[in-house]
Amino acid sequence: MDEILAGTMRDAVYGRLDYLDQLVADGDEPSRAALANTEISRLTTGWRDLLAAHHPDEHGRCPQCSGWRRPRRHPCSVWTTAHRT
Repeated sequence: MDEILAGTMRDAVYGRLDYLDQLVADGDEPSRAALANTEISRLTTGWRDLLAAHHPDEHGRCPQCSGWRRPRRHPCSVWTTAHRT
């Protein structure tokens, strides 16, 4: 992925997270309820997809975090972060 596209994607993701934080902090009750109805499902789906990509292989290694020279045992940092969150 080229640097400009990666930067644009990063900015969009952080912008969306900032927007959601602002809605939670400043929104009225109906706005927060509507937010919960739409965004909680999207967030849980996203987490499930991310965790599926980091599911350990038959050798107990994370296929996304491992390289051919440096295998990473499960749980990787993604699973550790999910558990902490």
